[in-house]
Amino acid sequence: MAESLKLKLIKNAGWLFGAEIISKILAYGVIVILSRTLGPDGLGQYSFIFYYIGLLGIFSDLGVGYYFMREVARDKGRLSELLPDVLGFKIVLAVINFLIIVGITLFLPKPEWMKVLIILAGAEAMLAWIAGVFVNIMYAHEVTKYEAIARTIERFWAFFVGGAVLYLFKSLPPFIIALLVGYTIRELLRIRWGLRFVDELRVRFRPEVWKNLLMKSYPFWFIGLFTLIYYRTDTVMLSLMRGDYETGIYRAAFTLIEVALFIPNIVVSTTMPSMARLWKEDRKTLETLFKKSFQTLLLIGLLGTAGYYLLARIGILFVFGEKFLPSVPVLRILAFAVPFMFLNSLFGSYMNATGRELTFTKITGFTALLNVVLNYVLILNYGAEGAAVATVVSQGIASVLSLIFSHSSNGNFHEHI
Repeated sequence: MAESLKLKLIKNAGWLFGAEIISKILAYGVIVILSRTLGPDGLGQYSFIFYYIGLLGIFSDLGVGYYFMREVARDKGRLSELLPDVLGFKIVLAVINFLIIVGITLFLPKPEWMKVLIILAGAEAMLAWIAGVFVNIMYAHEVTKYEAIARTIERFWAFFVGGAVLYLFKSLPPFIIALLVGYTIRELLRIRWGLRFVDELRVRFRPEVWKNLLMKSYPFWFIGLFTLIYYRTDTVMLSLMRGDYETGIYRAAFTLIEVALFIPNIVVSTTMPSMARLWKEDRKTLETLFKKSFQTLLLIGLLGTAGYYLLARIGILFVFGEKFLPSVPVLRILAFAVPFMFLNSLFGSYMNATGRELTFTKITGFTALLNVVLNYVLILNYGAEGAAVATVVSQGIASVLSLIFSHSSNGNFHEHI
C-alpha cells in the first residue's frame, strides 16, 4: 500500500510540478513585461486590483470547499450526497460576495477606471469561486493532471495574448481585460473536467442543509480568512497607505519569493487528500509521509533563503531592471520568511487533514491579527521594507506555534523530526 501511495504521489506531483514550472515561467514573463512597460506604478496598480479582489473574497466559500474535498477524499461515495448542496451554496455565496465587492469599491480612493476594472475582476471571480468546487472534486479523487493543464493553458494565454495586448496598447486596462478572458477559459475547463467525476450534476438550494454544512466547515473558513489577511493585507495596506510606487517595489520582491512557493504548493496539493485518508486507514504511513515532507521542505527552504539573500541584486536587475533597485533590500528581508512559508503550508495541510482544523484556526487567527498590526506600524514608518519585516515575523511565529501544537497533538511526530 505504501508503495502504491508513493507512486500516486509522485505521479500527481509530476503533473503539478510540470504545470507549475511552465506556469511560473510564463507568469513571471508577464510580470516582467508589465514591470518594464509600465514601471513600479503600473505593477502596483495591477497588484492592488487582484490582491484587493482576493482579500474581499472572504465570503465566497466559508470553508465549505475544503470540508467537501476532505470528506470526499475519505469516502468517494459522499460525492453525490454533498455536491448538489455544496454547489448551490457556493453559487449563492459567489453572488453575495460580488455584491459586497461592488459596494465597497464604489467608495475606494482610486480612479474610476480602476474601479471599473476591479468590478470586472470581481465578476470573473464569481466563476472562479464556483469552479473551485470542481477542482476540489478532482483533488479529492487524487487526480491533478486536469488542473495542471487548465493552469498551463491560462498562463499561455496570459503570456502571449496578454503580453501582445500590453505591447500594443502600453496601458493597464486592456491588459487586465485580456487576463480576465484567460481566467474565464481556465474556469470553464475546470468545470468541464471536474464533471468527469460526477455521475449526475444537480444543484440544490436548501438553507437548512447549508446551516449544517457551516457547522462543520466554519473552521476552514476562518483558516482561509486569516490566510487571505496573512498574504494579501500587506499589498493592500501599502497601496492605501503609501501609494502605487511603493506597492510596486514590494510586489516585485515578493514576486520573486513566490517563485519558490510552488514547491510547498505541490507538496500540499498532492499529500493533503492522502493525509486525510491515511488518518483513518494507516497512521504509521501518515507519520512517515509527514516526516519526509517536513525534512524536505525545511532543507529546500533554508537553501532558498541563502540563494535569495546572496542573489537579490542580480535577480532584481535581471528580471525587473534598474527602476526596481529599491526592491533589493526588501527581497533580502523576505528571504528569511521562505523556510517558514514552506513549513506553514505543511502544518496547515496536516492539521486540517487530521481533524485539528480548530487548532490551526487559532494559530492563523492570532498570526493574521499580528500581521495586520505589524504591517500598520511598520509600513507607516518604513514602507515596503516594514511590510517585509512584518511578513518574516508573523510567518516565523506561525511556524513555531504550529510546531508546538503539532507535537502536543501527536507525540509520535516530534520523535522523528
